[in-house]
Amino acid sequence: MGEKIKQALSLTDAVRLGTTSSSPFLGSPTFDEVPFHVREGRMPALGTYVVIERDKDEIVHYGRIIEGTEDNPRANPSTLQQNQAYQVGSDKTRPGDRSPHVTRVMTVEVLGEIHLDVNERIIIKEPSLLAQTGQGVYEIPAERIPQLLNTPDSSEQGFYLGEIESGGKSVDFVLPMEAIARHLAVVGKTGVGKSYATGVLIEELVKHGIPVIAFDVLGDVINTAEDLGGRNFRAGVNFRVPYSVIGHSEFLGFVPNLTSDQLELVSMAYDAVFTEAFQSLEAQGKVNIQIDELLKEIEGAGSEFGQAAVGGRAARKVATAFKRNPLLTTGTESWLGEFAQQPITNVFVGHLSQQQRNLIVGASVRLLQALRKRDRIPPFVFVLDEAHFFLPAGGQITPSTQVIREMIRTARHDAIGVTLITQSPASMDKQVLLTCNTRLVFALDPDDMKLVSGTLGGVSDEMISRIPKLPKGTAIMSSSMDIIRHPALIRIRKRETREGAPTPNIAEEVKKWRQQRIF
Repeated sequence: MGEKIKQALSLTDAVRLGTTSSSPFLGSPTFDEVPFHVREGRMPALGTYVVIERDKDEIVHYGRIIEGTEDNPRANPSTLQQNQAYQVGSDKTRPGDRSPHVTRVMTVEVLGEIHLDVNERIIIKEPSLLAQTGQGVYEIPAERIPQLLNTPDSSEQGFYLGEIESGGKSVDFVLPMEAIARHLAVVGKTGVGKSYATGVLIEELVKHGIPVIAFDVLGDVINTAEDLGGRNFRAGVNFRVPYSVIGHSEFLGFVPNLTSDQLELVSMAYDAVFTEAFQSLEAQGKVNIQIDELLKEIEGAGSEFGQAAVGGRAARKVATAFKRNPLLTTGTESWLGEFAQQPITNVFVGHLSQQQRNLIVGASVRLLQALRKRDRIPPFVFVLDEAHFFLPAGGQITPSTQVIREMIRTARHDAIGVTLITQSPASMDKQVLLTCNTRLVFALDPDDMKLVSGTLGGVSDEMISRIPKLPKGTAIMSSSMDIIRHPALIRIRKRETREGAPTPNIAEEVKKWRQQRIF
C-alpha cells in the first residue's frame, strides 16, 4: 500500500488486524465481502471499521467486520470424546493464538473505496475493484468514520444522537440537518429505547431552535417538554380544535342518531361552514365561527327543501352533541398562537378513544399545514407517538388518517419535518413508512422484521439478522445515500431531560395498591 495513503489515514503496523485470505471453506474475496486471517494477539470486535490495502498505490477498500469464525481441529467433538475416553491427547485443546491448529477468520463487508487525488485529498467512491488476497487489513481510526458515512463531525451541523463504536473506541454520530425535513421513523418493540431516543432528538431540535409539536399517547414527552421550557396540553381540557375544521365525517361521527334526511341537511350545512373556516384561516390565520351559524345553516337548508321540522330537529341534535363534546370549540385557541413561540408543544391524548385522537390530530394537522403554507408559522417538526394507530395498515382509512398521510407526503415542500414512532411497524401503512427517508431501527419481533428489513437499503443480511437481539439503547440508523452513505449501528447518547413514565414493576404496584386500602 502506498505510504501517502497510509499516512493520510494514520495506518501503522500497530493497527494491523490481519491478512486477506482465500479458502474453499471460509470463502475468498468478492466485490461484497472479504475474509481475512486474524493476526496473533488481535481481537477485532464485531462492527469494527477497517481498511484493506491493495498492491496499487493511493487506493484502498474500506468496510466493517460483520462475522467471524475460529477453526480448531483439536476441539472437534469426536476428538475431545476420544481424549476423554482413552485419556490421550493434550489437555490444552487451545494453547493460544500461536497454535498451528487454531485458525481465526473474519469477514469484512465491503462498503467502498478510498482514493487520494493529485492534491492528496481523500475521496470516497463506490466499490468497483475486487479486493486481493494476501493484503493487510487495518483498523481505521474512529475519527475517520464520519467522513466514511458522510455525516457531520460537529453537532453544530446536525443532531448529535449518540456514538458509533469501532475497535473499542467511539465517535459521535451526528444526523445531518437535511434528514429531518425528509422525515424519520423510529421503530422497535416495547422497552428497547424508542421513546428515550425520541427525547434525545427533541433535545437536539430545540437546541437548533426548531419548534416541535408532539402528540403524546403514553405520556413519554411530558417531562421532556417541561424540562425544555415548553408547554404541555391535555386534549379536551386546555387543548381543543374548532368544530369547523375537523372534517365532514369526523363531525358527523359526534352527532348520534341522525336520520337519513337529517344527515343530508347537516352534511350540506357543515360543508358550507368548513369552506368558510378555511377561507378565514388562510386570510386571517384564525377561525371563529359560532355554533349558531351552523345551526342556522341546517335550519335554512331544511326550509329550502320543505323540511323545516326535520331541520329543526337536526339542529337541536347538533347543538346537544357540540355542548357535550369537550374536544370542540368555535374558534382557534391560544395554543395555536403560542406554538411559534414555544420550543416544544406537547399534547397528551392518551386518555382519549382512538376516534377522538384521530379528530384532534387530524384537525391540528389541517390547521398547522394551512398556516405553514401561508408562512404564518415557522417551519416545525411534527412528532406522532404510536403512529400505527393513526396510520394503520390494511387499507383502513378515515378522513383524519388521510389528512395525516397527505401531510407526510407533502410536508417536505412546506418545510415541515415528520417523526413517527411505532412499536408495530407491521400494523402501520407501509407506504407511509417508505415515505420516511430515514429510519432508526431498534430491536424488533420477527413479524415486524419482515416488513422493516425490506425498507433498509444497504443493510447487510448479517446486520439485519442481529436486529432482534440488539441491546436496549442501540439501533441501526439507515437513510438514503445522500444523507448517510452507509447504515450505521449507533448507541443513543444520554439524555439531558427526564424520561417519561417508566415501565412499572407490577409486583411493587400491587403492594402499594393493597397498602393504600389497608391503611
